[in-house]
Amino acid sequence: MGKKVSNTEKTLYRYYCEALLVFRHMQLPGAVEGFTDADWVERIAQGGRVVIGVRKEKTASMQIALTQDEEACFQLYYKEIRPKNIGLKKFCQSFFTSTSGNTVHSVSQDMNRLHEMYKLTPIRSYDVRRAFENAAEKLPAHQHEAVIHYLAHSASADRRPQPQDIVDAALLLDSLKGTSSDDDTSLAELSTAGTKERYASRKDFSAFLARFPVLLEGQPPTKRQRVDSGFPEDRVFYDKWRAAQYTQREEYLLSQFTHCKPSASKVARLIAQEGWKANYPKPEEIQRLWKPASTDTIEADELIIKCVFEQAWTGLAIKDFGAEEGLGVVATRPFSKGDIVCDYHGKVIRAAEGMAMMEGHHDEARYLFFFKAAQRDLCIDARTGCDCHPDTDTVGRRIKCCSKRPNLEPLHCVMKVNGEDQDVILFKALQDISIDTQLKFYSGGIRKSFLGLDLDWLDE
Repeated sequence: MGKKVSNTEKTLYRYYCEALLVFRHMQLPGAVEGFTDADWVERIAQGGRVVIGVRKEKTASMQIALTQDEEACFQLYYKEIRPKNIGLKKFCQSFFTSTSGNTVHSVSQDMNRLHEMYKLTPIRSYDVRRAFENAAEKLPAHQHEAVIHYLAHSASADRRPQPQDIVDAALLLDSLKGTSSDDDTSLAELSTAGTKERYASRKDFSAFLARFPVLLEGQPPTKRQRVDSGFPEDRVFYDKWRAAQYTQREEYLLSQFTHCKPSASKVARLIAQEGWKANYPKPEEIQRLWKPASTDTIEADELIIKCVFEQAWTGLAIKDFGAEEGLGVVATRPFSKGDIVCDYHGKVIRAAEGMAMMEGHHDEARYLFFFKAAQRDLCIDARTGCDCHPDTDTVGRRIKCCSKRPNLEPLHCVMKVNGEDQDVILFKALQDISIDTQLKFYSGGIRKSFLGLDLDWLDE
């Protein structure tokens, strides 16, 4: 499992991509701000490069030719970082977005922050573009015009350059920089500036963490504490420390809700209990990030084990659906897709014993759950109360098995219940389930588990 990328690292990667456009392709910050997702999708391959054309009424025009390495960098941002920034509820057409999913409104400020992070003297895009414009004056007239157009000093629509014209202009820019387009160092020009300083920075931040460990309940060091301990007075280490704590708190909150997706109010109560006043994820963010736990995680979840052992499942009620259908189970609270709803509780016996019980007793057979586990043919006998809960009508046995629009699926787990490994069948929500919805389960594998017997009665 790969390392989780923090918001600070995502932002730094965005700065790098923006810097490629501003300082390598000499584009106006306003043109970069006007770069949209549609512009990226409509890019075309031409002459070993990737051509992008941007023209917006309120922004400068941008027509550039990226190298294939640069395209890979932008595609990584487009596929892996941008969607997570925007999420499911945001609507944003801009290519570059903040970690909150909003349009980036000042690329110039982003470039200033990038310079500050690496302790570099700030360089304005205007100065870089002016230097290249002066260098281009030595070129023949038609080449000089091509470079000027590439730099977006000319936005006239009467002469729309062809893709190959844009590629040729990009190659001219490379020649002015004294850098070949196939030189591996060209893509890393920006990032290699101040390499020694960055390695030193990394080392310093390790020392910073040793001096100020990141803790769930900790407070970031003040400026006075940082300076007194011999660290820089800027906010770089401070911001990285807070980002690390934010990630730590995010992971902690998610770990507390293995059983089912939490409500925003439940997350808010946990945050309040922890006493956090700042630098923590919003409850809605935890809801968005929540994912159903893996089987290994479920098997070790203490809350689920407790619910199985004590039959303490909540949000469920047994309801009488009349003489024809009999008893069933409805939800008394909402469940989200992936939630563990309850277990099918009863005595685990060999499948052969269950088969013997089925002969001539179809009414009782519906309370026998057959399954395979590690090459073993087993059965859960839930016809009557189990030995551990003799006076309890366990709710799982009352859930109907039906192939028509089931909302639960069985999940086999091996859990340590009362100190012993026990085969358990849990019911996992297949979809979001609303209040008063009848619960039904089905699995195509169930029929196979019954060794091919005629089981049409399961659909009744």
